[in-house]
Amino acid sequence: MSNEADAKMNGITLEDILADVANLSRSSNQEELFVIRTAKQCLEDAKHMPIPVDLFKGLVYEGELTILFADTGIGKSILAVQICDEISRSHKVAYIDLELSDKQFQKRYSNNYSDEYQFNENLLRVTFNPLGYIPEGKTYDDFFIESLLKIIHDENIKIVVIDNMTRLVSGDTDSAHIAKPLMDRLSDIKHREGLTLLLLEHTRKTDNTRPISLNDLQGSKMKANFADSIFSIGRSAIGQDIRYIKQLKNRSDEIIYHSEKVLTARITQQGSFLQFVFMEEQPESAHLRHRDNNDYDELVNSIIELSQTGISQREIARELGVSVATVNRRLKNKELSANNVTPV
Repeated sequence: MSNEADAKMNGITLEDILADVANLSRSSNQEELFVIRTAKQCLEDAKHMPIPVDLFKGLVYEGELTILFADTGIGKSILAVQICDEISRSHKVAYIDLELSDKQFQKRYSNNYSDEYQFNENLLRVTFNPLGYIPEGKTYDDFFIESLLKIIHDENIKIVVIDNMTRLVSGDTDSAHIAKPLMDRLSDIKHREGLTLLLLEHTRKTDNTRPISLNDLQGSKMKANFADSIFSIGRSAIGQDIRYIKQLKNRSDEIIYHSEKVLTARITQQGSFLQFVFMEEQPESAHLRHRDNNDYDELVNSIIELSQTGISQREIARELGVSVATVNRRLKNKELSANNVTPV
């Protein structure tokens, strides 16, 4: 029997438990940085909290902050809407869509602008107000958090998907000092409101000849500290419509989809619904493109061109998705080669 069923038999719903946890968080002394309890008391308190519920294929768990990152045009939004659609069959979900216009959304979830897909009423799509403006005396972050809390309270929302974080930060999301304040506040309201958060992020420029790693996530170290779970979508060398999913972090359970066993999928329009159709599990190596001489020459040329603009080796490495050591080595080899040229 599920934990939710057990709770209902005792006259307590899962929503009651989550509300108690949120109220406990609010009642804590906010002027103190730490909460001190014995280890035994921590375990006693944990008994009254729900076991994390798997909301989608071991990738998204209830009550957690999850990050999904991938390169542009690889299908992040397609998978995010698919996740929202499945969760909305049992929970109310707010999908904050900062990517598509209404007409683009219609095209994606219809048969050539007709016979639209019938989403569940539990799925709310939230978009920017084209006539909206930031009130005087408020920062962008303040106004966004206030607006998000209003949606959460007015609509009784516990699950929020933000697509994508790049649109919310006025600057480079790879810069910790720019992205961290907003991540701080999202993490705070997750705890205070008992939310489940799925945040979509772009990767740095990726090289599909090597495995996906946490270093591909913009602002990786800082954001990884906030996240309970992190997974990514990779482009497959098998075919243009093939993708694979790899987990990089999972605090609630073991990582299911790792380098030896990623989840393969095909992006397909089935009826009026554009979606990932999941297939077999395969090693990540099966999806990677093998390097050839053209890749090497292209990389060297890109390093040299960026170096001539005056940016640092670290910035070059970030831009090209390679290590600083690789950049340094290629530049040194080029310098040695130039010095060894026999004058005519």
